[in-house]
Amino acid sequence: MATIEKYQSLVGSLLYVAVCTRPDLAITASILGRKVCKPTERDWTEAKRALRYLKGTAGLKLRMGRKNHLEGYADWAGDRADRKSNSGFLFKLGGGTISWTARKQECVTS
Repeated sequence: MATIEKYQSLVGSLLYVAVCTRPDLAITASILGRKVCKPTERDWTEAKRALRYLKGTAGLKLRMGRKNHLEGYADWAGDRADRKSNSGFLFKLGGGTISWTARKQECVTS
């Protein structure tokens, strides 16, 4: 398997894990997914770091607690390469995460 195909497979696996069980990897998988056509050594290093993080946090689980209120979070940060922002949210209900997203914005803000 070619190096690019291995990187694509790794990023695809990270995206699957982020969507299905690990929202804490959503922004990492999203950012790594932008480089699937031409990954650099730095991209490989970051992808391997994500794997090490998964291995070290394998015991983490999504759980529902006893809280009866809805919590929401949002975060925006600039991308130094093209000055576009990454944004995302995480919603919790009863202490457990029920919905999340992470994506790159389409326009540059001032």
